[in-house]
This record gives sequence, C-alpha cells and structure tokens, in this order.
Amino acid sequence: MNILFFTVSAGEGHNQVSKTVADYIKNHYANHNVKIIDTFNYMHPHLHKIIIETYMKSIKYMPALYRFIYNRSEVTDSSISDVSEFLNQVILSRKLSKLLSDFQPDVIACTHPFPAEALSVMKRKGKINMPLVTILTDYTIHPSWINKEVDYYILPSETFAYQFQYWEIPTEKARFFGIPIDEKFNSQPNRHQLCSKLDITNTFTALIMGGGLGLGNITETLNYLFTYNVNIQLLVVTGKNEDLYNYLSKINRPNLKAFGFVNNIDELMSVSDLIITKPGGITLTESLNKELPIIVTSKLPGQEERNTEFILNHGIGMIATSPNSLISCINLLKDDQEKYNVFKQNMSRLKKTKATKDIAEFLLALCLEKTKNLLCI
Repeated sequence: MNILFFTVSAGEGHNQVSKTVADYIKNHYANHNVKIIDTFNYMHPHLHKIIIETYMKSIKYMPALYRFIYNRSEVTDSSISDVSEFLNQVILSRKLSKLLSDFQPDVIACTHPFPAEALSVMKRKGKINMPLVTILTDYTIHPSWINKEVDYYILPSETFAYQFQYWEIPTEKARFFGIPIDEKFNSQPNRHQLCSKLDITNTFTALIMGGGLGLGNITETLNYLFTYNVNIQLLVVTGKNEDLYNYLSKINRPNLKAFGFVNNIDELMSVSDLIITKPGGITLTESLNKELPIIVTSKLPGQEERNTEFILNHGIGMIATSPNSLISCINLLKDDQEKYNVFKQNMSRLKKTKATKDIAEFLLALCLEKTKNLLCI
C-alpha cells in the first residue's frame, strides 16, 4: 500500500504532523510505502523560499495585516481558493500528475490547507480518484481547510462537531482522532530520576517555550520574572533561535537553565508544573497529553489566537497580557492546588493519547478499502 503525505514548511507543526504519522506507519507496518512531499518546495525551491519568507515576515513584522487577512478569510475564502486554482493550473498539476503516476498512492493525506485545496481541484476535474484526507494541525476549523472533494477530516476534538455543522460538512466525513504527536508524550517517567538526569532541582518548575523557531516574547517574559523575583525554577527552550540561546547562556541565575533545539521536550514537560508559551497546535497537544497547565504570554495572529480561545474555553490554561497578570497566573497555579487540579482534570478529559495510532490505522484501512473496491470491479 502507498500513502502520500502533503505538507508545507510554514513553521514546524505541519511537517511534524506528517512525519509523526509517517514514522508510525514505517515502524509498525514496514510493508507499506510512505512518502512526504513539501508542497511548495516540490513545486519550485525558489518559490518555496519566497513564500515561506513572506509568511514568516508577515506574521513577525505585519501581524495586524496577517490577522486582517486571516479573519477576513474566515468569512469568505475565495482568495485562497483562487490562488490555489491558479498555482494548480500553472505549476502544480503537471508535476503532481507525474508524481502520482510514479508513486501510485492508495490514499493521500494533507496537513496543510494549500495542498488539500490544490488536490481538491484535481479531484474535481477527475484527474485523481483516491481517498483524500485532511489532518488539521490547530484547534480551529478555518474555511481554507474545507473542500467538498475531501473525503475525511481528522479533527482535534469532538467539540468541533459544532463548527462542522456550521460549515455544513456531512458528519460522516469527521473523525475526532486528535492531533498526532510522538507517543513518548504519553509516558509518565519518574520525575526525581529525570531531574537528576537533567541536572536540575526537583521543585516547582515553569517551562518556557516559543515553538521550534524560538518565537514569542521569551526575553520579555524572563525580564518580568527576574524583576519580580519569582521563586520558581525556569527551564527555557529557545529552539532554533541561536541568538536567544547565547544571550540566556550568559545570564548567571541559579534558577534558570537554557536549552537550544532539543529532542526531549517530553522530558522537560515531565519535570515541569506549568508551561509558559505561544500556543502552537503541536505545543498545545503535547501539553495536553502531559496534563501540563498552559499560560499564554504571546500568540501569532490567526490560528494561534484561535488556539488560545480553545485553551480558555476548555479550562486548560490562562492568558497573561501584562507582567502583573503573568505573576498572578504563576502564583495561582503554584498556590491554589484545587484550581491547578481542575486544569489537569480538564486536560485529562480532552487529551487524545492514541491519535497517532488511530490516524495511521485509519489511513491503512482506507488503503485496504480501496483495494477491495478495485478487486470487485
């Protein structure tokens, strides 16, 4: 069986979701073929670079404009559809036809709305007929994800059934499996032993992150905490932001430990009592599975604002928009055990610990179903 994933390198989340499910299939079902395509890079490396740089600069330097476009497209998404239709006609269709002919996928899964839209155009024109699955990577349904040619949508929570109804999508297309992350986030290792391994103190600890790219107001957040002399241990992950890591490494404070780009976020979460972060879909899901209450101090416009709404509406964290509110949030979680336990109980109820397994097995089941249908013809 051949399973083809389409993703886009806009941040880390879309790629990570594709890789997580693909790796699970490779590790547990070695007789199946899996391929991941970075859509823009596949279309043209230079175009990929331009698009990604434009996206990153827009959210960093023109967040108000990006927010306006995102919010506007929640009402009408014709602009994205038109762009996808144009790129599909001019560039993607010809290259995709060769790829699909060579790889012969039994099912296609998309972790970004652009390839889902482009492939929907091909399906609408009768150029492809295999099952098309969309895996959402944030805790919201933006209309850019919605295409009537998509056969199934994999959603992060049953609570999105209401949004599904709003967009008039047939309920049989919904699968509430969750957002797939590495299974190591389901484990609960011995905290004392982990603290010894990481050379940190086993005390009340806040993990501070800004996603894989080290974005967000991490320096500003730390300055608040240093000014108010909050008596907790601080673990800071700077991701690929080397300048930030070098800056923090020079700060001599016994309660601060900085990490660069690491592969053991699960361990850092296991030794922490709360996380201060920007609310990317993957970070939110990892925190959910670890039952680690969230404090949002910065958020990118668009999808991360919707992720923040999910956090607040479901009682799994708080938002701090000022130094005083940040200190208050930390102290509340530190001192009010009842409130802290409510957050953890809500996270326990919402988390989807089998998401990766469920999604992988669902895709494989679609492959088998397609094969059976062909044999019956």
